[in-house]
Amino acid sequence: MQPSASDLIIRDDHLNFAGVDLAELADAHATPFFLYSERRLRANIAELAGAFTARHPATEVFYASKACSNLWFLHVVRKAGINVEVNAGGELEKALRVGFDPRQIVFNGVAKTHAEIERAVACDVRAFIVDSLYELERISEVATALGRVAAVAPRIDVHVPTLTHPGLETAHGGKAGIDRDDAAAAFRRAADDPHLDPVGLHLHVGSQITSVEPYRQAVDTALDVLAEVEAAAGVRLQFLDAGGGFAVPYREARTACASDDYFCSLLTIDDYAATICGRLRARRPELTLFLEPGRSIATSAAVLVTRIENEKTKGRRDGEGVRLGDEHWLTVDAGFNTLLEHTNYHWYFRTLVAGRAAEPADAEFRLAGPLCDGGDVFAGDDDRPYRRFPAATSVGDVVVFLDAGGYTLEMMNDYNARPRAAAYAATVGGDVVAIRRHETDADLSAFDLTPGFGA
Repeated sequence: MQPSASDLIIRDDHLNFAGVDLAELADAHATPFFLYSERRLRANIAELAGAFTARHPATEVFYASKACSNLWFLHVVRKAGINVEVNAGGELEKALRVGFDPRQIVFNGVAKTHAEIERAVACDVRAFIVDSLYELERISEVATALGRVAAVAPRIDVHVPTLTHPGLETAHGGKAGIDRDDAAAAFRRAADDPHLDPVGLHLHVGSQITSVEPYRQAVDTALDVLAEVEAAAGVRLQFLDAGGGFAVPYREARTACASDDYFCSLLTIDDYAATICGRLRARRPELTLFLEPGRSIATSAAVLVTRIENEKTKGRRDGEGVRLGDEHWLTVDAGFNTLLEHTNYHWYFRTLVAGRAAEPADAEFRLAGPLCDGGDVFAGDDDRPYRRFPAATSVGDVVVFLDAGGYTLEMMNDYNARPRAAAYAATVGGDVVAIRRHETDADLSAFDLTPGFGA
């Protein structure tokens, strides 16, 4: 989902997000930092939930907390009236801490530990999304020991290809889920166990899916499998979990997108809802629909604010070393320690200069992070390696990365011993509040042990 015109505006040549002047905020707080918008977060939730429930009233939304599990963020999600999906014991504890009822929680993940399963069974989460036949045995073992019944929804690999980044594809023979040929055995095993309750079937095609066709194929395949396993196991399932993966338009597109450009999307959440709900309504309208969106809820709810700390001009040379022209470099104080996706998936985030927002972006720059690695260089605005900024952009200017709310706080690290960034939130009441403090130099060694230092 995209920020609306009221989220990003230009006032007196300064970029404002959620009513906050970003250049002024950067003068008041150490960069880099994230700024979240409570209004945009709530709007994303309302738009998504509304689109699906309008077409299939029996829809339940479980926000995928891996996208952002900050406690303030989770609190807003809970107050907005939806549920939560967790992928690890830590995410489960965070969800419980902010007040989610265990019945509002589904537990996903491909490597759940015995301790994580024990905690989730003990607090009676809504369902386990089961990744393998082995995991089904492990859940049974724990539930039996605790004298409880665990609700389970096996995750089936429906083997549907997508055009997203290969690292984000999850239903085409990769590591996640149970092979379709083993689906009936998984459901028979669960149905025969007094400590397991097979309640649903789960699928997930990946993240940043820029076409509705994979969802049409996946839901149809899943409904075929669902009918097969119901007959084989003698059960009647309650829900189909269609996962998430709805694309965010990271790249501006006015007319069309290349089919293989997964940063570009003209789809709306209504397009996904019409496809998924349409297939369900045509074939199994009595099923409850579960959804697990993460990126589409979190991404447009925040920006990253960073400052230019260095500039230089270097020659652009051919293979013989002949100088063909100049490249102007800008180095900011946030690299893949702050935006890990920019290198591990070569991700693209739009950028604007906060204090020059009304000036024409008429000059090309190479934009890089502060880390010692040569790979800490941001992708260009198109097929070329350059970012377009106003020609006068220089050291001290504030650069803003848009659509930075998802898979950012979660992935930060302290590589090169750089403290991790702070995060703030613009509330619906108009206040700016800290939701994550900036780390200190002391934090960098807080977990280090020093045996023998006193010897």
